[in-house]
Amino acid sequence: MAAATTSSLSASLEDYLAVIFWIAAGKGAARVKDVAKRLQVKAASVTGAFQTLAEKQYVNYRPYEPVTLTREGFERAARVVQRHHALRQFLTETLGIDEASAENAACRLEHDIPSPIAQRLVAFNEYVKNLPEREQSLIAAFSQDDATTADESISVALAPTTVADLNIGTEAVIAGLRGNSRVARRLADMGLGRGALVMVESVAPMGDPIRVKIRGYRLALRKQEAKGIVVIER
Repeated sequence: MAAATTSSLSASLEDYLAVIFWIAAGKGAARVKDVAKRLQVKAASVTGAFQTLAEKQYVNYRPYEPVTLTREGFERAARVVQRHHALRQFLTETLGIDEASAENAACRLEHDIPSPIAQRLVAFNEYVKNLPEREQSLIAAFSQDDATTADESISVALAPTTVADLNIGTEAVIAGLRGNSRVARRLADMGLGRGALVMVESVAPMGDPIRVKIRGYRLALRKQEAKGIVVIER
C-alpha cells in the first residue's frame, strides 16, 4: 500500500485528524459519536472520513470500533494542532487580537501556512516576549491600533514545549520523552506516554515539584523530569 503524502489531505480531513488527536489523547481512542458531536456533523460523514483516513494510513479503523492514530497520523495531526496554536498565540500575544477572533482566524489559516513561516512567527513571538519593557510598549501600542493586516500561510516545526513550560490548568498532549529514562519507564509502566493528555494541576512555590494529571493518574514530577516530557499545547 502506498504511503500517504503530505499533500494528500483536505482541510476537512485535517480537521478530523485534529479532533481524533484530542479525543484519543484523553480517552485512548475516538468513537464516531464523539467526533460527530465535536464537529457537529452526521455520523455517516464521520464514518466516511474514517474510511478515507484509514486508506491513507493515518488511522487504524474497523467498522463499529474506536479509531486510533497511526504513527504517521499522529505526526500529521500534531503539525495541524501546533500550527493552530502558533497562529492563535501570534494573533493574541503579538498582534493583540481578541481570543474569539484569533481562534476563528487560526482555524481558517491553519491548513495553508507553510512551516518556514510558522517557524518565523513563533521565533518573532518569543523575541517580542524577551524585549525590554520599554520596547514591548511599542509592540503593545501597535497591538491596540485599529489597522488590519492580511495574513496568508503557516505550518509547523516549533521549538519544543515541555510540561515544565505549561501554565496551571493548560492541557497538552505528550509528543515524546527525552533525557530521563526513569520518567519514561514510569509512564510506560502505567500504559502512558506519547499521545496521552496531560494537564498541570499545581506547581510548588519554588517551582518544584510539578503536579500533573495524565488520563486520570496524578503524578508529582521534579521540574527536571517535567522538562523531559515534550508536549503539544491545546
